[in-house]
Amino acid sequence: MPATAFGADRPARSVAGFLLAVAAIAAVMAGSTASSPFYPQIQDALGLSVVHVTLIFAVYPAGLLVTLLVAGTLSDHLGRRPVAFAGLALLAVSLGLFGWGGSFTALLAARILQGVATALVMSTVSTYMAELAPPALVGHVALANSAGPTAGLALGTMFGGVLLDAARQALALTFGILIAVILAIAVLIWLLPETAAGRPGVVRSLIPRLRVPVGARSVLLRVAPAIIASWGTGGLFISLGAHIARGVFGVHSHTLQGATVGVLAVCATVGIVGLWRLRARTLLTAGAVALAIGTLASLLAVLVGSAPLYFSVTAVTGVGFGVSYAGALRLVLPAVSDGERAGLFSVIYVIAYLSFSVPAVVAGVFVSTVGLVPTVIGYGLLVSVLSGVALIARPSTGSRLSPGADGGVSSTDAIDRTIRRRGAGFRSDASCAGSERPARDPLATDASDTSRASRHAPARTGPTRTTPGRR
Repeated sequence: MPATAFGADRPARSVAGFLLAVAAIAAVMAGSTASSPFYPQIQDALGLSVVHVTLIFAVYPAGLLVTLLVAGTLSDHLGRRPVAFAGLALLAVSLGLFGWGGSFTALLAARILQGVATALVMSTVSTYMAELAPPALVGHVALANSAGPTAGLALGTMFGGVLLDAARQALALTFGILIAVILAIAVLIWLLPETAAGRPGVVRSLIPRLRVPVGARSVLLRVAPAIIASWGTGGLFISLGAHIARGVFGVHSHTLQGATVGVLAVCATVGIVGLWRLRARTLLTAGAVALAIGTLASLLAVLVGSAPLYFSVTAVTGVGFGVSYAGALRLVLPAVSDGERAGLFSVIYVIAYLSFSVPAVVAGVFVSTVGLVPTVIGYGLLVSVLSGVALIARPSTGSRLSPGADGGVSSTDAIDRTIRRRGAGFRSDASCAGSERPARDPLATDASDTSRASRHAPARTGPTRTTPGRR
């Protein structure tokens, strides 16, 4: 079946399709954090401990990780549209269960289903986005994949917090609106053209595999502290942020409680977009420094009980959260060939979501034994130490994004191809032949750029030829 068999009368690449994919990623992440402002209310209503609330939070990335390992490449076999549609439909079911379940068991089941659904959608739509992007937007795929999720995190927490203050049936209203939006996106995605040809081996693909490509092992080891520190910070804010606002600073406004995560995620998005053109090593350095300074300053705010200082430095922490992770990706992705990148993404996601969930669970246990403030202080010091380790261990080379001959940001294409090849690398040559490609895809790099990144740059003399890089 050709890659454009579904909807051959419509162009595979379109601005509308690209934007719909970005909206899907943002909506999925909004659904994952919309529950954060409700955790204190749910805890009081059901008589749960902090450990119970933390477990409700933590089973979500557990379900996500297992699904990534088992079904991360499912859309290469079944197609992008059906897997994305199924993931969004399952997400709607999980949100309904969370909004109307009314018990600890129902909440656990809802969050597990949500993790499964999120993994299906994210692993599929991130590739679908690249395949739908028209030539003018190809250079923005990696940026959209970095900024879209953090924007969704901010929208979810702020939306939930505002409705919690403004509406009586806030939980039902919040998740009812989210379900309607997600189902609408699912229907629209089903109307998009298919971009992936199905291939055999779907059962074999469900066998979990986790392997770091040889070319990326050294670089991944060096950037791992940055990934752990950034995602560990996100886990702390999303699982305990509302408790910190209420228990330490006496903030009872749910809008302000949700703003702790909202400020973090908004500033992460702004940081990624604003600093994207920096050299990759500089990006990671700036992120690690901001993460360490912001975290230490937030600990000072907790110790002195200053809510204004805490919310102010959360902005700095948010920039560090987003930028350090973006810098780590920019450094490690060019270190592997096209066929190895899907496996590398799986390993990166495993590191990120383990860092997101495990420390939060441990922190929940410590909150019930030693108290909230000592737990937050210990957690923050750990993040600061990891940020320092990230500065020391960071690789010595990186790439700077500079304007290409056509006026676009050319060297970002090396990163964008990394995401595109997660799906496109599995397609046959025949399925790729019918897809529209940019007439020109220049790759302007500095002398410090890795030779592996330049090795995959298409030649300018034709759309199907490649120019080998220098080693």
